[in-house]
Parts: sequence; C-alpha cells; structure tokens
Amino acid sequence: MRARNIVALTAIAVFWFTVLFRRHIHELGEIVLTYSTFYPLLHNHPDILYRHPENASSTDLEASYSSLGPVVVPKIIHQIALGNASVSKYQAAITSCTDLHPDWQHQLWTDVNATAFIAEFYPDILRYALLHHSGGIYVDLDVTCRVPLDSTPIVRLPYVSPGAHPAGVNNAFIATEPGHPFLTQLLENVPSHDLHWALPMRIPYVENMLSTGCMFYSNQWMSYVRHLMKGRLRRPVYILSDEHGDMAPHMLRGKVTTPIFVHGGASSWHGWDAALFLTIGEHYTFYLGLLFVVLTVFFLGAYFWTTSKRSYRRRCRLFPFGRVASRSSWSPTRGRKPSISQSMV
Repeated sequence: MRARNIVALTAIAVFWFTVLFRRHIHELGEIVLTYSTFYPLLHNHPDILYRHPENASSTDLEASYSSLGPVVVPKIIHQIALGNASVSKYQAAITSCTDLHPDWQHQLWTDVNATAFIAEFYPDILRYALLHHSGGIYVDLDVTCRVPLDSTPIVRLPYVSPGAHPAGVNNAFIATEPGHPFLTQLLENVPSHDLHWALPMRIPYVENMLSTGCMFYSNQWMSYVRHLMKGRLRRPVYILSDEHGDMAPHMLRGKVTTPIFVHGGASSWHGWDAALFLTIGEHYTFYLGLLFVVLTVFFLGAYFWTTSKRSYRRRCRLFPFGRVASRSSWSPTRGRKPSISQSMV
C-alpha cells in the first residue's frame, strides 16, 4: 500500500503543479517549439530571408529597389535610454547614426517623454509600441551605424530584423512600417507573458527574456510566420542575411562588426543569472542530454525501488512464518527447565 500511496501522491502533485504553472509550462513549450522548428522553417521558406546585397553596384541596387516597391519605413530612428542608462557613454554610437541620416528624425526616449507617450497611447511596453505607432528604425544604444539605411533596400521592406543565436530573431535592430500586424501581435501578447519565475527569488534575465526580450520576440515571430505560411496573414516579415542566405554576418551578437552596424555588446539588464543561462544556451545539447540522463536514472531508481518493495511483500504473504522465525529464532536451551546446579546458584 505504501508504494501505491506514493504513486497517488505523486500523480496529485504533478496534476496541481501542471494546473498552477500551466502558463509557465506553455511558455517553455513555445521555447522548445521555436528552437526545434526555426531552421526547418527557413529551409522550407527561404523567401523569409532578406538577402542584403554586398558590394553591389548602383545599377544593381536600383534594380533591387524597384523589385521591392516603394519606401514603407518612415525616416525616424528610435533609441531608448531609461533609468540609469548613461547617454554620454553611447554618444559616439548615437552620433554615427544621426550623422549618416541627416534628414531623418532622431528620437531619444527617456523616462520623461517615454512615460508620457506610454500613458497616452499604450499601457505596457515601449520599444514595440513606438514602432507600432510611428514605424521607422529601432536600434539599441550600443549599436553604431556604418551606412545610411535609406541607401539600402531595407527601408522598402515592411518588417526586418536580424537573426539570433542559436535560433530565432534579435530585437536589437528593427525596421518596420507603422502598424505592422506583427507588432500588434507582440503588444497583445505582452500581458499574458508577464510571469514571475522562481518565486520568492527573482530571476531578472529569464523574466526579461520571456516577457519582452529576445525569447519572447522569437516565439511570437515564429507564431506569426506559421500563420503567414497558412495564408491567415498578408504582411510579411524578413530576417536580415547576406546575399547567400547566411544570417551570421548580420547577427548582433556580442561585440561584432556587421556590414551595416557595429554592435558594442552591452547588456544593461544582464545579471548573475545571465551568465548561467548563457552558458546553458551555448551548450544546450549537453545540458539537455544531462537532464535526460538524470531523469532516466531517477525514474529507473524509483521503478526498481517500488518493484522490490512489492516483491518483498509478496514473499511475506507467501511465507508468513519466515518473518516470525526471524524474530524469535530457536535455541537449544529455550523451553528447558533449569538444572539443579543452575537453580542452586
């Protein structure tokens, strides 16, 4: 009965854990789906990649421009400096973008004007809200511009952002038209993904990544593209790649120079947990294998322990006197009357 009670209690615990943390489990399922289907999706639909021409002549660029249609990205560059962010630290990067885009509007959002904008137009989030409302370009503060973006076909695409490692898309750079339906989807799904992980301790890296950051962004992007491929949506999204379809040269990962940008590699919201999860991300196949081995050993141990207990009880029912004999073993002196010499002592 003890083994049955353990199994029953375990089943009840698993049931209530699933009920209480169903949104977290759904979030983890989205991550698994993104990592497992991202590259097969690109393989089956290579037109998702925007193949940025490298070292092309002006004639080739004009030809590529005409095939993409009119400019749809407004001439606005958004950058965000909230809280304790030091604008002077990134002044060189900011100036590089403003100098290369003299006829563009440059909007630096701080606590004051960002709060007013959010209060007036959106209740939740800034980066996606700005682009949804105004369109244009978003770049992180540590991104240095190398070329004027209106000299590239990027501004003729309805939505484009670079790829991420090991899978997904990166939100450090976004070029979009106003009101793109993918941004609508992002804003609608932010509240349901604003979850706490590992209460009462906070894990800021995980919470940022899964609520508004790159992992949330990638999961929503995959969901949008799946609907796009089924014909349920019309406005496309693109991933920045080179002319051969390789995303790596345009990835804003760490300190890196791409054909369009220089990425400084700053991570303002990374903490102690970031190092742990980045390490796991770099070697995720090893850690998944290790987790599988640990769980296999645990369940095999639980199985053999349960079966051994059942086998022992079955033997006890078949040979009930064996237990009695073991408790009161026979002795040649037991049951005899004491001798005369023993009684006189």
